[in-house]
Amino acid sequence: MPYAPTVKAEDGLPEIRQHLAGAGEYLRDLRAGPEDKRPPTYADDLRSAVDFIHMFDSIEKALEAGERAAQAEARTKAEAAAKAKGPTGAFAELEEARISAGREFVAAEGYEEWAAKQRGTFEVEVRTLIDSGVVDPAGGVWRPVGTPYMAAGTARQIRLFIRDVLSVQQTGLASVPYIREVNALTNEAGALMTSEGSAKPEVVMQFTQVDAPIRKIAAWIPATSEILADAPTLRGYIDNRLRYMLMLREEAQVLNGNGTAPNLRGILQTVGVQTRAAVATDLPGTIGLAIGLVENVDGEANFVALNPLDYWAGMTRRQANQFDNGFGGSAPAQQEAFTWGLAAVRTRSMVAGKALVGSSMGATIFEREGVTVRVGDQHNDYFVKNLVAILAEERIGLAVHRPDWFVDTTVTP
Repeated sequence: MPYAPTVKAEDGLPEIRQHLAGAGEYLRDLRAGPEDKRPPTYADDLRSAVDFIHMFDSIEKALEAGERAAQAEARTKAEAAAKAKGPTGAFAELEEARISAGREFVAAEGYEEWAAKQRGTFEVEVRTLIDSGVVDPAGGVWRPVGTPYMAAGTARQIRLFIRDVLSVQQTGLASVPYIREVNALTNEAGALMTSEGSAKPEVVMQFTQVDAPIRKIAAWIPATSEILADAPTLRGYIDNRLRYMLMLREEAQVLNGNGTAPNLRGILQTVGVQTRAAVATDLPGTIGLAIGLVENVDGEANFVALNPLDYWAGMTRRQANQFDNGFGGSAPAQQEAFTWGLAAVRTRSMVAGKALVGSSMGATIFEREGVTVRVGDQHNDYFVKNLVAILAEERIGLAVHRPDWFVDTTVTP
C-alpha cells in the first residue's frame, strides 16, 4: 500500500515533522521485511514514501525559514523599541527577545512532552553564538560570544567574564595542537639593510608545538519536579544559577588553572608571561606601565582583570576633596581614565594585590561542547521525593599563543 498520510492545509511545522517521521518509519518497516514476502507493489510503495519525504522536506525547510524570519522580525522590533528608550531601558526591553541558555532549553523540541511524563533524562545543548545575550543599545547590534560590551559614554552595565575579552573558537578535537612563537622580540630584528648584489639575511623563526587539552566543567543543582512544568522558573534556574556557576569556574581555570588534569593551564601559570611591580598607591599608573610592556612586544592590550576590592579601592582613592583618583571627572570618564580605556574584568578569581593586563589575541578558548543541560530523577532517592537534578556542563580548552602579551601585575591601590 502506497504511503499516503492525511495532510491538512492548516498543518504547521510540528505536524509536518510528524509526517516525515512517519514516512521514515514506514520505509524502515518496509525494508525490514523478508525479500521473498514483499508485495508486488513493493517498488511503488517504496517510491511513494521517498517522494513524500522529498516533497515535505522542502516544505519543512520553508516553514523553518519562515519561523526564523518571524523571530528575527520580532527581535528587530524589540531592538528598535529599546533603542528609542535609550541604554537605560534597553536590557529590560530586550529580555524577551534575548536568546539564552535557559530559553533554548525550555523551547527545545520535545521538552513539553518530556516535562509532562517526567521520566528518564532530557538533554539539550544550549549555547548559541549569541549566548551572552549582550546587546549594544546604541547600535541595536547582537554581539557574538567573545566580544566585550562597553556602552559608549556610559559606565559598564554588565559583569564581564574573562571569556568576554578573549577569542572564543569551536573545535571538534579532544586536544587542540597549536604553535607558540618563541623569542619573537629577538628574531623579528633579523631583517637587515642589504647592498645590491649582496646575500640577503635569513630570518630565524622559532616555534614550539603545544597542546591545549579539552577539559570538562560541570555543576548540578536539585529542584522539585513541579519546576519542570513551570518553564519560566526552569529557565531562570539555568540562566541565573547553573550558567553563572560554570562561568565562575571557567574564569578561575582560564586565569589560574595549574595544568594538572582535569585542570586547564591558566594564563598566569604559563611560562613566558611578563611581570610588573606595583607603583605604590597608584593603581592606574601601574596598569599604564603594564600596558607599555605589552606594546613593547608588539601586542595591543585591551583588558585588565583584577580583584573587585583592588578595583574599587583604587577607583575611590581620595584626592583632595573628591573620590576621583585625581582625574577630576564624572563617573564614566573617571572609570575610562582609571583603566586607560581598557575593559575591566572584576573577578575574585584574581587574588587581592594582583592584576592581569593582556591582549585578547594572546589566548583562545576552544569549545568542544557548549553548555549542555540534562534533567533527570535518577539521583539517589529523587524519584520518590519528586525531585530532579539539573546538570549543566561544558568542555573547553585554553591555548596561550603569546604569553608575553600578558602581564602578571602586582598592585597596591
